Amino acid sequence: MSENVILKNISERTYEDAIAFHGHSCGGLALGYAAALYARELLDLNYSEDEEVVVITETDSCTVDSVQVILGCTAGKGNLFVNNWGKNAFTFYNRTTGKAVRLMMKPDFFKSNPEMDALRGKVFSGKADEKEAARYRELSNQRVADILSTPGSQIYDVKEPQQPIPEKAKIFDNIICPICGESVGDARCVEVGGQKICQFCVQTQK
Repeated sequence: MSENVILKNISERTYEDAIAFHGHSCGGLALGYAAALYARELLDLNYSEDEEVVVITETDSCTVDSVQVILGCTAGKGNLFVNNWGKNAFTFYNRTTGKAVRLMMKPDFFKSNPEMDALRGKVFSGKADEKEAARYRELSNQRVADILSTPGSQIYDVKEPQQPIPEKAKIFDNIICPICGESVGDARCVEVGGQKICQFCVQTQK
């Protein structure tokens, strides 16, 4: 991540910062950006330097990277949880106020674009010629512009959270797995025959 992304506070973070982190602009990144801004508005969120903001996503798509950049939620910090359920939905928690919302993309937000759908198949299979690839980029950029110009309330339904707020991240002691001899977090081990074994060894010993 570039230095300017690290130093900016939440009010200064832009879609361009999300692009810098993610590597390219796309509809998914724009949808994540819209979700993060809408959650910030609904829950009065600030950039999460620690675990003040917690997010559970129900997708592992490009959307998640915008949430990381705008709200400061990361797996390493313990305030980003990814459930790959294939739903464009996010639950945001404000630990300071105790408030939370689940944002679910409206079922009818995306209208099918037959031309874009056909070109996508060609582009991602490497079969598109230069003209077709350029047209796909044009359509994709237009979709991004449409998302960024649409209020979050027109993209996402606001729902009650389905899950309680996750516990704060914990620091675990490390032990040595008696099978592989590698260091592993105590709490991530499985007790077998009175010994604590790493999960990899438990699975491979079956």
